[in-house]
Amino acid sequence: MTPFERNSWIGRLIDQYEVKSLIGAGGMGVVYRARDTRLGRDVALKVLPEEFSQDHERVLRSEREARLLASLNHPNIAAIYDMKESGGNRCLVLEYVAGETLAERLRRGRLSMTEVLEFCRQIADALEAAHRAGIVHRDIKTANIKVTPEGVIKVLDFGLAKLLAAEATRTDLSDKPTLITQALPEQLLGTPAYMSPEQLRGGIVDRRTDVWAFGCVIYELLSGHRAFDGGNVPEIIASVLKTDPDWKALPEHTPAQVRGLVRRCLEKDPTLRLNDIAEVRVQLHLETGATHDRVHAVPSDIAIRSLAVLPFVNASNNPEMDYLSEGLTESIIFSLSQLSELRVMARSTVFRFKDRSDEAQSIGRELGVGAVLTGRVLQRGEMLQISAELVDVKNGWQLWGDQYRRKSADLVSIEQEIANEISGKLRLKLTPEKESFLAKRYTENVAAYHLYLKGKFHWGKRTAEGLYRSIQYFREAIEQDPTYALAYGGLAEAYVPLGFYCHLAPTDALPKARAAAEKALAIDPELAEARAVIAAIKSSFDWDLAGAEKEARLAVQLDPKYPRARQTLAECLMVQRRFAEAMEEVKRGLDLDPLSLHMNAAVTMDCHFARRYEEAIEYGRRTVEMDANFFPGYFYLGLAYIGQRQYSEAVVALQRAAELSSNSTLMLAALASAFAFWGKTDEARGILHQLEELRHRKYVSQVSVAAIYAGLGEIDRALACLEEARRDRCSWLLRAVVTDPRLDRLRDEEQFHDLARNIGITN
Repeated sequence: MTPFERNSWIGRLIDQYEVKSLIGAGGMGVVYRARDTRLGRDVALKVLPEEFSQDHERVLRSEREARLLASLNHPNIAAIYDMKESGGNRCLVLEYVAGETLAERLRRGRLSMTEVLEFCRQIADALEAAHRAGIVHRDIKTANIKVTPEGVIKVLDFGLAKLLAAEATRTDLSDKPTLITQALPEQLLGTPAYMSPEQLRGGIVDRRTDVWAFGCVIYELLSGHRAFDGGNVPEIIASVLKTDPDWKALPEHTPAQVRGLVRRCLEKDPTLRLNDIAEVRVQLHLETGATHDRVHAVPSDIAIRSLAVLPFVNASNNPEMDYLSEGLTESIIFSLSQLSELRVMARSTVFRFKDRSDEAQSIGRELGVGAVLTGRVLQRGEMLQISAELVDVKNGWQLWGDQYRRKSADLVSIEQEIANEISGKLRLKLTPEKESFLAKRYTENVAAYHLYLKGKFHWGKRTAEGLYRSIQYFREAIEQDPTYALAYGGLAEAYVPLGFYCHLAPTDALPKARAAAEKALAIDPELAEARAVIAAIKSSFDWDLAGAEKEARLAVQLDPKYPRARQTLAECLMVQRRFAEAMEEVKRGLDLDPLSLHMNAAVTMDCHFARRYEEAIEYGRRTVEMDANFFPGYFYLGLAYIGQRQYSEAVVALQRAAELSSNSTLMLAALASAFAFWGKTDEARGILHQLEELRHRKYVSQVSVAAIYAGLGEIDRALACLEEARRDRCSWLLRAVVTDPRLDRLRDEEQFHDLARNIGITN
């Protein structure tokens, strides 16, 4: 198309748009300045050339650009107003952006460092918004970025943008940006200079392609010339694929953090490149001290008293590294939760928002906290890169942000730095003791720390497989550092649920839990987690109610914000028939961690054993609504239905519990008891036979078997099972004898009273 043919549009009226002048021409359209005669404003009219109007691919690109732009609403992205068709030509009506492109601005001379950093901050903001919407631009370059007379950046030309699929898309050179060669040959050379190596090779194209192009732009703005150049297209491509930019060309006064950022953007291997433009934005916000709506500093006289630490994002694209991002999150939560001045949302509450760090402000409002911490973790070999950002929920201002690029051996010190920075930025006035706590290190052994994090990661799954794997990692951590109190505490906490849910015989699980907890306390007497384990063992295994309550209250005193300590105290009170006190404590625990599945399940269980069945059912339903795959929720809900004599509902819930737990013996026995009380004897006896077979290779709680026989009316066999449970020291025996409604048919029997006295129940 000749210049004359392009200019022939000038003066034409397309609907209400009067074409005034030519702005530019590209391979996917000609752009005119036009006047909207209805609204009285200037617009940009992007017209698909007539000779390409029958080209299906170009028509699709035009339509795609319209849809993608319409999905974005950001001050640094040129908006779309409309889409028209006139005389066989399709037209996009776009925001008209006054000013000059960055390419044009560079031709007038070098930019100041302040200008470069501010312009690039705005570009990063725009790209982050696009990426958050699932859109990769694929053609970022100085010619596609305008700066208005007021200094506002506008990213243009989404004609090659693509929606990101579940992972990424492939491209080939036929899909690369091309522009009219006869009229504007220098623009043809310009585009390959910004294309990433994987884009040139026809490989995977994702957000990192835009990160590369952004690196090319910031390098060019800093140095005054392109990062990759040549006399023709093959030379430019060879430069991109084989050579590094001239790093000495960057101005001497370029901040070290910015130099490092540009280098990380221009890593040829996309797995080593910065994974997310958000990390660029955080750093540039810090360098510019920008007054963007998310980065105002909080007034110095305001203290924020509540915080949510959202799960740090695993930016390594390797699920094997989830333990690191989740473990770091949990460690920061643990450290900050020790500060009495600060309310920190518990792990199980915040982990429900995994992979939603871009919604920090709205999540903070939902949780009712004053600030939210988000972060990303990237590990490449021995190098660890962590970025963190603290946001004020009230107004979205950034209170603090930083990046750490260190060896993985420095992980513990990074965690401490983040905790200290947050306490300072939230204006907390710490006592010397609390300052000392934040500086406390439980281990100096990096290998032990990583093994501990892996143990906590698998422990958090609470499945039998996950608990056994966590035990393996905790033991390996202890081998690395025999003085590591937290690893002993984790080992103790892993054995308790194995015994409680009957994955392991209590005589095997609980002595090991006790030994680990006692070792942890010998190293650190103030470790509340270990105290809570000792309390649980004294109650359910030793049947030492006074000793159990003493340990549980000490755990609460050591860490009033630890929900498990409140839950353990509630269980100690429950078996003493102090139901009102027990319910008060367990609900305090729930208040500390309202979205915790385990705390909601604990409230369901305690309501059931307090015989508040309607309340138990309400909490049970709430629990399974929170997570339809959480088997303990169905277990306690099923027990509550049995207490309420809603047997059909109990069977449905307990069938689901059995299915989700891979037919755990405890769940199967509970299901059989529901059938027995419902009068479905064949079904109950069928499961009884199955449990007898399983006893040869798995632990089967005889308390649960006793409940089945009680439902069948076989009192003597039920009492015999309870006596066997006493010899097994079953974790469920004390609770069942005191208050399990399924055993009510046995309570008038002298043998039952003898059993109660033998386990320390005098009333």
